Amino acid sequence: MNDNKHARLSPSSAHRWLECPGSVTLEQDFPQDITSEFAEYGTAGHTLGEMCLRQEKPAKSFRGRLLNTSKKFPEGFLVDDEMIEAVQVYVDYCNNLGGSESLVETRVDFSEWVPEGFGTADYINIGHDNVAPGQHIYVVDLKMGKGVKVDAEWNPQGMLYALGVVNPNGSGFFKEDIIHIVIVQPRIDHISEWEITVEDLLAWAENTVREKAGQAWTGQMKFSPGEKQCRFCKASATCKALAEKSLQTAMDVFTDIPTTGDLKQIHTLGNSEVSQLLPRLDEISNWIKSLKAFAFSQLEQGFEIDGYKLVRGRSGNRKWINESAVEEKMETLGFHKDNLYKQVIITPAVAQRMLKAQNISITQISNLYNQEEGKPTITDRRDPREEIISNDGSEFDVID
Repeated sequence: MNDNKHARLSPSSAHRWLECPGSVTLEQDFPQDITSEFAEYGTAGHTLGEMCLRQEKPAKSFRGRLLNTSKKFPEGFLVDDEMIEAVQVYVDYCNNLGGSESLVETRVDFSEWVPEGFGTADYINIGHDNVAPGQHIYVVDLKMGKGVKVDAEWNPQGMLYALGVVNPNGSGFFKEDIIHIVIVQPRIDHISEWEITVEDLLAWAENTVREKAGQAWTGQMKFSPGEKQCRFCKASATCKALAEKSLQTAMDVFTDIPTTGDLKQIHTLGNSEVSQLLPRLDEISNWIKSLKAFAFSQLEQGFEIDGYKLVRGRSGNRKWINESAVEEKMETLGFHKDNLYKQVIITPAVAQRMLKAQNISITQISNLYNQEEGKPTITDRRDPREEIISNDGSEFDVID
């Protein structure tokens, strides 16, 4: 759940302040209540999940309900088929855990290690395994986003929630008990699970969390720029440490240029050099995007940036102001009404949602459409997708 509006060192930003404690101080110079449609949609999904678990109802029973998440989005979010399908995956996972105790959207306290540290865990389940001895604590975190895949292994947000469950003032857990960190990210069909013992969790809290949280809380300017911790940092555009690292990374690329051999080889990069460059590109490009976004924001607010200005981009598509008036005018000019409109059949995706709403199998239409394969794109070998073997690389694109 989103804890940023409550805790300064929140679980949801722990991936940043644990790696780069100084970022907490830098971010204080930026508005703290910034939100987005994506973030509010995530909050709406959590709200629906909470209603389902507390009221013991399926997500579809709330179809058509308008969920208002904040005053900044007064229009709210309608519980539609897409939200229902996603949230039901999370609800089913939680309900299938069983256990002797379950907690929904529960505040947990881990201030023993993090000053004023607390957060709201989406779902906690405590029970015994019929095979292995000891208690099993499940900490389940719902992620409604599609842009960045989140894994459970060493996930600091889930681990901080778990610390809130087994904190020293807590309820008699043993070091052999097992913590299960679970990430449910249904909109990209991703469920990630990872186990850690209570003993190892507490060791992490003592050896890592206590020191890093102390540095962040007291404003120590210790920086460690990196792709993951800088991705959503509000201060990334103006952070000197990130700027220096990005520029240094760009310069380091060319430090090993050969000084002997064929002239062509001196001025071109070989595949081995390209392989070394690719993992650094995200770090550099993300910083560039952040810097450009910051510059745009400053100019938009009326501040000056030497040598730059805002101008109007390309005009958008033309749209009718009043379609009825257009129809009337075109008919007076001699055009028949039937020629003013075109009828377009619904898409396969819309048809599938209609069938699901009536509990009709989508196999009824599966032979009536085809789907283009995804366009080839470059990624690193950790990606689980099957490799495309091609002798002609002309159709490949680089991932953004």
